[in-house]
Amino acid sequence: MTRPPEREFLNTSQADWLTLEEELGGDRDGIHNFEIHHTARYREASVCRPVLDEEMLRRDPSVAERIRWPEGRRFAAFLSHDVDGTREHCREQLARLIRTNADAATTVRDKLRALSAVIGLRHRRGRRDLLSPWLEAEKERGFTSTFFVFPTAVSARHPRDLMYHWDDLMPFEGGLQPIRAVFAQVAARGWEVGLHGSIESAHTTGLLEAQRLDVEQAVGAPVTSGRQHNLQFGAAVTPDLLAASGLRVDCTLGSNRSVFFRTGTSYPHRLWSVGGQAWLNVLEIPLILHDGALLRGDNMDLSPESALAFCRGVIARVAAVRGVVSLLWHPENLVKPGYYDLYCSLLDVLREEGAWGTSARNIADWWESSGNAALVDDARRRHFAAGRMA
Repeated sequence: MTRPPEREFLNTSQADWLTLEEELGGDRDGIHNFEIHHTARYREASVCRPVLDEEMLRRDPSVAERIRWPEGRRFAAFLSHDVDGTREHCREQLARLIRTNADAATTVRDKLRALSAVIGLRHRRGRRDLLSPWLEAEKERGFTSTFFVFPTAVSARHPRDLMYHWDDLMPFEGGLQPIRAVFAQVAARGWEVGLHGSIESAHTTGLLEAQRLDVEQAVGAPVTSGRQHNLQFGAAVTPDLLAASGLRVDCTLGSNRSVFFRTGTSYPHRLWSVGGQAWLNVLEIPLILHDGALLRGDNMDLSPESALAFCRGVIARVAAVRGVVSLLWHPENLVKPGYYDLYCSLLDVLREEGAWGTSARNIADWWESSGNAALVDDARRRHFAAGRMA
């Protein structure tokens, strides 16, 4: 049932106001609770809108008219996948995880807890192809995306880092192939392969460059884009580490737990060096829509139907400012009910709304070469006295 108009909603009695939206909204989480993200107030709040873009265009509507996308598209969609898993029940990766957690344990209790995971080794290795369906869904709609893969050469490993190695086998297109060979093929077909940096690399000098080079060598293609694992990001240090690594595009700034415009904008923007007090040559493409944030039971816990409606609203706001809406869907979530179908539905929405669906590298190249970057940067300087609006 649809919510009544805002005026009618606000003019109800106090008792009605306390129950009206909850009773008519219909959305509940997995344990049948009514939470803040089920309310119109949350969905219309500033955190769910590109408020800085909207304010800039309110002051100067001509900026939106001059933003250009390929083939006259209305806006752009940055499609991405963090490859956190490559195979169901991979014994090699589980064994490495057990060993890492046991080594990191500081008490007997923690060590026993780490070793208890050996029960998982009894599962047979999965043979389901977790990658091809995403490639096929995008290809059918004329889109491409970025796959952020975790490096093998990782020093200072964190217990939450990923444990797959380049020579591990993963199911792909009817057979088993080494991970390095799979993503070399992905890159050769026109999709982008980027770096999924380790936990410590977001905070420690010198790690990111080695990890970028490791991915480059494995897939045989330049790596220019990255997203930090678990969205690790420290504003005082990470931008400088990214700039020193040779990466020129970052796609980290979003939320693990919810959906919101973390920097207030849907436009790509350069990162700021707190220590150097200068803009860096690293372009940030903010993360907006995230499968785990939307659907996981410990996060927003929306049903696929509610998530689709919510995402439609976000996409419409980005389209209105001619910005970039970014999507992150994890390939291993193919096995979870509703995840893949929701992604396909969102791809259809993007196509219907006239989006250019593509990779981080393509977004960054176009943003700078088309004049969009200079146009928006100039508008920000003119309309926001503070200058550092992103």
